Amino acid sequence: MSCKISRRNFMKCAGVGALAAVSAGALGGCTKFDAEYGLHEVAAFTNKKGGSFSLAFTEAREITATQNADLAEKYQLKTDEGQRYVYLLAEVTNGTGGKVDLYDRRFKWDIINNIFNPVNYDDEDIRKGFYQDEEDEEVATVYPNANQMVKAPTVLWAYNNGMYLSGKFGVVCYTGEANEPRAAATYADIPQGSCYLSCIGQITENLQTLRIVYRASGKEVNFVITPDEFE
Repeated sequence: MSCKISRRNFMKCAGVGALAAVSAGALGGCTKFDAEYGLHEVAAFTNKKGGSFSLAFTEAREITATQNADLAEKYQLKTDEGQRYVYLLAEVTNGTGGKVDLYDRRFKWDIINNIFNPVNYDDEDIRKGFYQDEEDEEVATVYPNANQMVKAPTVLWAYNNGMYLSGKFGVVCYTGEANEPRAAATYADIPQGSCYLSCIGQITENLQTLRIVYRASGKEVNFVITPDEFE
């Protein structure tokens, strides 16, 4: 199923993504991989050198035509009547000694050379792609454009009432203040130290459980958030 992303139908055929993944082999166990974490609970990892990585979802806000309209406006998200979206904020501390992958290195078809080329994302690509107006690429925006964010695939997963939400979702990694992403402090990889991950995606009317699966080193950490926890 194809889905054209626009300001009006942003992620109509997509769901909310979970919010960060570590490149294969980078981090290992010392956390509850078989457990479920809730809102505000911290999942922590260590690598072979004793470096640490922690992730906690600290905010879940529902966005509709009448609720949290400030977020919809910030991210240029056009909410139609009856549609539900969720904004998730994660706080991350990366002490691994290096950057951690956030965006999936996909391959795209090179028509001219008739081969597949890797699509890499660096800071410049992300900042240029995210911080522009949907209708005019020459116009820079103050906050990242949700419709542009979904074009950079993250290595993350989410489940709505147990059903896998296929499709695209938007994630931005930034330092500074929570809920205040800015182009100069936006990164293609999770940097060293403290940072934030913000995600916006569409959820269903009958949502009972939003399960966020964080995949790392072939293992899984599950975060479960319910609608009664949404602000």
